[in-house]
Amino acid sequence: MKISSNELANHLAKTFNSIYFISGVEDLLIIESLDTIRKVASKNDYTDKTTYTVSGKFNWSEIDNCFKNQSLFGGKQFVEIHIPSSKPGKKGSESIINLIANLPEDALLAVVAGKLEKSTKQAKWVKVLLKHAIVIDCPKIYPSQFPGWLQNRLKVHGLGIDRDALEMFVALTEGNLIVAKQSIERLLMMEVTGRVTMEDVSQCVADGAHFDLFQLTEAAIMRKPERVHRIFERLKSEGMRPEQMLAVLYWEIKNLMDASLDIDNGLSVKQAMQKAKIWPSKQKIIGSYLANQSKEKIDQLVHQACKVDNVIKGVDLGSPWEEIGLLLFMFSAFDSVRLFSCSIRLDIASFCN
Repeated sequence: MKISSNELANHLAKTFNSIYFISGVEDLLIIESLDTIRKVASKNDYTDKTTYTVSGKFNWSEIDNCFKNQSLFGGKQFVEIHIPSSKPGKKGSESIINLIANLPEDALLAVVAGKLEKSTKQAKWVKVLLKHAIVIDCPKIYPSQFPGWLQNRLKVHGLGIDRDALEMFVALTEGNLIVAKQSIERLLMMEVTGRVTMEDVSQCVADGAHFDLFQLTEAAIMRKPERVHRIFERLKSEGMRPEQMLAVLYWEIKNLMDASLDIDNGLSVKQAMQKAKIWPSKQKIIGSYLANQSKEKIDQLVHQACKVDNVIKGVDLGSPWEEIGLLLFMFSAFDSVRLFSCSIRLDIASFCN
C-alpha cells in the first residue's frame, strides 16, 4: 500500500502495520514521517529499538541477527534500517528480503531510503518492500508547489495567509522545507492567530540576513544612502545572492508603484497606502517618501528592477551587483535628475564596487 507523507497520520490512527518503507528526496518529509511512526510505535510498546545506518563496508550480519536478541524484560522490538544511498548491494538486498520473510509477529521494521532511481525500483529488495510494506513517498516539492504546501501547513495550525505575505514567505524561505517549518514554528511561538500578515512574515519568518534586507529597504525609503551602502556591502560579503536581494526590493517597489498610481488617480497618500496594504508601522516613512517622489521617479525604479532581473537571468549583459547597486542608489537618492549627471555616475560606480 502506498501513501503520501501527509496521509500517514490518518493511516496510523486507524491501523498499524509491521513494515514501513520511507523514501524520497525531501529530508523534512522523511524525518517527519519517521518521527510519526516512532511516536505511534512507542505508544504500542515498541520500545526495544535498534537503528542501523548503512554506509561503507556495512556488516549485514548484524541485520540478519537483529531480531534474535530480544530482551526478556524489554518491550516489543523495533528496527530501523537507514540506507541513504538507496543501494544496499547484493548482500544487503538478500538480508532485507530474508528479514522481511522471517519477521517476528510482534516486531516492527522501518526501512528508510533516499531517492529511488528507475533502476533501483527494479531491485528485488525494493519490490519485496513494495509488496509487503506501507510505502511512504516523500517526493520533491517543486517551486510551483511550494506556495500550496505552505498554505496547507499553515492551515493545519488554523492559520490563513494574505497573498502578499505568502509571496514574501516563499521568497524568504526559497523552497527550503526545513526553514519553512522553523518559520511556521516561530509564528506559533509569537502567538500569531487568524491570518498571517506581511508584518508577521517580517518579524517571524526572516532570519538575520533577511531581516537586514528589510532594514536595507527601510534605509532606502528614508533616503540614507550611506546606511544603504553599508548594509548592501555586508549582505554581499555574507553570501547573499542577487536574486534574494531583488525579491525584497521588487516587492517594496511594487507597493510604492501601486500606491503612486492610486495617488495619481485622486486618492490621498494615506488611502493609497491602506489600499496597497502597507504595514501601519511603515506608513509614516513610506508616506513621506510618496509625498516627495514623482511617479516618474518610481517608474525609473520599476524599470531598473526589471533590468536587474534580466541581467540575473542572462537576458541582458552586465553585472547583477552593479545593477542592484544602481537600483539602490536611485531608491535612496533625493533628486532623480541628479542620477543623470556625470558626477553622480561616478558616485554610483564607487557605490557598486
